[in-house]
Amino acid sequence: FFQYKARSDTGKLLSGAIEAVSEQAVLQKIEEMGYTPISIQQERARGRKEGGGIFKRFEKVKAKDLVMLTRQMASLIKAGIPIMTVLQVLEKQTENKLMVKTLAQLQEDVSGGASFSEALSRHPGVFSDLYVNTVLAGETGGVLPEVLDRLATLLESELETRTAVKSAMRYPVIAVFVMVAAFFILTTLVVPQFAEIYRAVQLELPMPTQVLIALSDFINTYYYVIFPAILVLIMAFIRFKKTKYGHYQIDKYKLRVPIFGPLFIKLAMFRFSKMLATLEKSGVPILKIIEIIGKTVGNDIIAEQLASLRADVRDGKGISKSLIKLPLFPPLVTSMLAIGEETGRIDEMAEFIGYYYDQEIKYTIATLTDLIEPILTIVIAVGVLFFALAIFLPMWDLIQVIG
Repeated sequence: FFQYKARSDTGKLLSGAIEAVSEQAVLQKIEEMGYTPISIQQERARGRKEGGGIFKRFEKVKAKDLVMLTRQMASLIKAGIPIMTVLQVLEKQTENKLMVKTLAQLQEDVSGGASFSEALSRHPGVFSDLYVNTVLAGETGGVLPEVLDRLATLLESELETRTAVKSAMRYPVIAVFVMVAAFFILTTLVVPQFAEIYRAVQLELPMPTQVLIALSDFINTYYYVIFPAILVLIMAFIRFKKTKYGHYQIDKYKLRVPIFGPLFIKLAMFRFSKMLATLEKSGVPILKIIEIIGKTVGNDIIAEQLASLRADVRDGKGISKSLIKLPLFPPLVTSMLAIGEETGRIDEMAEFIGYYYDQEIKYTIATLTDLIEPILTIVIAVGVLFFALAIFLPMWDLIQVIG
């Protein structure tokens, strides 16, 4: 990276940074931009000064903000507004702090000679590989506004699906949390009071009561070990999930979970088909498309199978014939893509597959609560029955003793 200072035709002083192999290359880029160079200085290491400290890691761009930004960008570029002006306008209108910083840095990079897609690639936390490569295809083909429109539509579809899944999962998560909280409250506060009464009168306790009192005694005696151990296990799981092996194993388990496994596969097929349609329409080469989808599909097992698909396609085999060998890809996907491959309309067939799985996901999510509710009801009922029997069964004997 080289820091430079230059003057425009109007005499305005400009400064920025350019990534290049040599000072001569920087000089050439500045002259191509129509500026007169004043000074060029090489940096030892590239590093942007960004504030935020420890809170910076919690900054992120929401999916809906990215969708809105992409829509606005497409409209402004379609109106013939230069990309630098577009970025300046969006920076003033955006409320998200991280996006404001990102847009300012994009202006700096573009003014420094980087292409728009290259500038986007320097912010992987905001713009995914899919986003960057789609924009690159639009730049190359001279159809950036149309490509941004397609990209925004894809992001909107994913946002709707993600929101629906979160909404369906909210009830089960809350129910499980309440059950766990109730268990700890009862075993630490309520059960010890009853246990003292039962011990004082030396009642012969039924098995549920003995089990509950034993659990209560264990938790109250070793709480200083139990809670740190739970915290350590959670942290260990998070670290395990971040490892390549751990992430792979968790993704494998996700696809096998009853009820949720088929939903995860449908979500993956939806992402696969929508991204395939978007990138194919944008003119991205098929090998690059498969590579991008493998990185962004969201499941390591499917990404592994896509790597195998890419190798077959590179060797001259057709997409549909290669997909048949991959067990996670349903017959619908392979048969529709085979038709698309024969007719030269892969993007249309992929769009149809995406629509089909969009409807399937909506139906599955709509019935998800109906599938989970009976299971949760049974689990809660068993838990409540266990606590009721454990606490109140000995009271009948206690009443007889008092009598």
